[in-house]
Amino acid sequence: MKNFKSFAPKVDIKRRLVLTRYYTGIHGENSFCYVIHRITKKNTIDKRFKYLYAYGDDNYRSVTEFRHASKGEPVRVFKTSFKSVFKIKNKLDVVGIWNSAQEI
Repeated sequence: MKNFKSFAPKVDIKRRLVLTRYYTGIHGENSFCYVIHRITKKNTIDKRFKYLYAYGDDNYRSVTEFRHASKGEPVRVFKTSFKSVFKIKNKLDVVGIWNSAQEI
């Protein structure tokens, strides 16, 4: 995993979205899954909002479209509205990322 580009989780404060990245490769393959979750006003993951996902390599720019988790249909996502959140210990904790983005 040290051969891949680093990734800082991203947050869209206005739309209450959190973008994380998971490694999906086997034996050093360069494949990652990017996942977008929605946060409720009670600071929990929204269960009614089915997350969005996209597959790509370690370069976030390689992601061209996201897909709806339950239907697989393409969904338009404005990638420019996401801002990086740095200095997070657990990059897979969606609620923790959201809370630290609120403090900034």
